[in-house]
Amino acid sequence: MNMKTIGMTVSHHGVGTALPDEWWAAAGMSNFVLSATAYRCDQAQAGGLRVCLIPIADIEPVHRAPGVPVFNDSIEEGISARERVERILRAFVANDALPPVELAKQAGRYPFRLRAGLHRLYCSIAAGFTEVPAVKALDLKAFDAGLDIEELC
Repeated sequence: MNMKTIGMTVSHHGVGTALPDEWWAAAGMSNFVLSATAYRCDQAQAGGLRVCLIPIADIEPVHRAPGVPVFNDSIEEGISARERVERILRAFVANDALPPVELAKQAGRYPFRLRAGLHRLYCSIAAGFTEVPAVKALDLKAFDAGLDIEELC
């Protein structure tokens, strides 16, 4: 009988997902030692925007549509959820730079809303990071009107 190991549950403000042990091990995370509060991000990967370290606890939980898992395939890139997650985790192990997540500022309980980077966010949580490198998501209407949105930090 071939048993699939579920692995750990990665949760962000009560929204959780399974991260299979096979993915974790294949990425080399078994011996990963946390040495920073966030993964490494080069300014060059930020598209000219200012990169800020934002506490993960300050990011609003993301609720996907029913039936859409946190870790999903990328149709645009033609890669599976497993490949996406393992690529991020391998970058953590190698201390390779990854792009920042994109956030928007908002009022309320959580000061930030995630616009792009859910896989990087959940992988960061699984790895034990407490912050993520982030850039502000551009509000194109405000940008076009010459009214830039507030900086993240």
